[in-house]
Amino acid sequence: AGAAWTYGAILVAIVYVLGVAQGGVMFGVIQTGTRGYWGRPMKRIGEALGVFLFPAWIALILFLIAGGTTIYVWNPETIIAGGPVSLEPHSAAAISAKPFWLSEGFFIVRLIAAVGFLMSLSLVYIRGSLRPDLIMAKARLGADSPKWWDKVIGGETNLETAVEAGQSTQDKLFVPIAWTYAFVFSLIAFDLFMSLDPWWFANMFGGWFFVSSVWLGFATMGVVAMLGRDWLGLKGILTHVTTHDHGKMLLAFCMFWAYTTYAQLMPIWYTDMPEETSFLLVRLQLPAWAWLSKTVAIMCFLAPFTILLSRGIKKMRYPFAAICALIMTGLFLERSLVVMPSIYLEDTFPMMDFLIVNVGIWFGALGIMTQFVGRFLAQTPSLVVSDPKLGDHPWDQHVHSLDHAQH
Repeated sequence: AGAAWTYGAILVAIVYVLGVAQGGVMFGVIQTGTRGYWGRPMKRIGEALGVFLFPAWIALILFLIAGGTTIYVWNPETIIAGGPVSLEPHSAAAISAKPFWLSEGFFIVRLIAAVGFLMSLSLVYIRGSLRPDLIMAKARLGADSPKWWDKVIGGETNLETAVEAGQSTQDKLFVPIAWTYAFVFSLIAFDLFMSLDPWWFANMFGGWFFVSSVWLGFATMGVVAMLGRDWLGLKGILTHVTTHDHGKMLLAFCMFWAYTTYAQLMPIWYTDMPEETSFLLVRLQLPAWAWLSKTVAIMCFLAPFTILLSRGIKKMRYPFAAICALIMTGLFLERSLVVMPSIYLEDTFPMMDFLIVNVGIWFGALGIMTQFVGRFLAQTPSLVVSDPKLGDHPWDQHVHSLDHAQH
């Protein structure tokens, strides 16, 4: 399908792993902001995903400066012929700000700066959580501890002081990170995705994207926690109680994904304005893409919603991992559905290119992330052992026949 298709597949993979990594951070941010107890056993797994923000940011920079912007039809050097920019805009005002906002230099600089700023806040937050744990571990391991721990510890030896400082850092940062996350991931949605078709717009698109990225991070945490539980030494801690609560969060985000999707489609449908409907008609009605939109609806809503209604499924290790993997796959297909029709304008779907290029690059990105996150978890305490809220919540009781059967 050509260079444009490959660039589009790379774009999907980069934004996907950015969502996974930042979604992991947001899990901890939500736990901090709500003073939650139930998710503390999984908090370090989310932080491990968050550390991958730096490699994902570097990948985004390389994409932007190495020709990735040529898939955008507003770029004078675009490799897309006959794209939507060649059509007449819906009004004279629609084009007034486009030359400034969609200039290549400003486009690249603002994305690199915005994602870099969010990444910096997130890594400071992770350090606040990780530092006292490393101090505790270093006191036991001594010279056998990894050398990079010293850079995180920064010479501190008093555990009580480090715990107080770490909790203070997380308490101070959870609001700035939450607001910055909403802004930056909305910017990613508008710039990297929506501007592929510069005349189309949807006001809820940014919110739909950043909420689904949190959902993606949570689902990935579920897979890592269930498949890596024994390796991480968490068999007695990541129990059915934790997965039950995590599953309820996944169900809530599933319903919210459906709500924000519907809330975008409904006003576009009843206003019936060409500048809004064209983007959707291609994806929902054109035979080359309609099958994929139906698949996304099943994998992102119908299947997880139905399955996660079961209390028992949320307490069973491998079935729960499977539903988390289903959500991850559905969101990959959803990101692909948003991007690929804007850069591939033929009437047929190139199935082999999708399976080899898109799925291959996606697997490659997940493989690199797995290696990175695995190495991090292998060299750090797998629990936030110094966190004062680690432990069973006094109200956290689930009376059910499966409570003693599934672990």
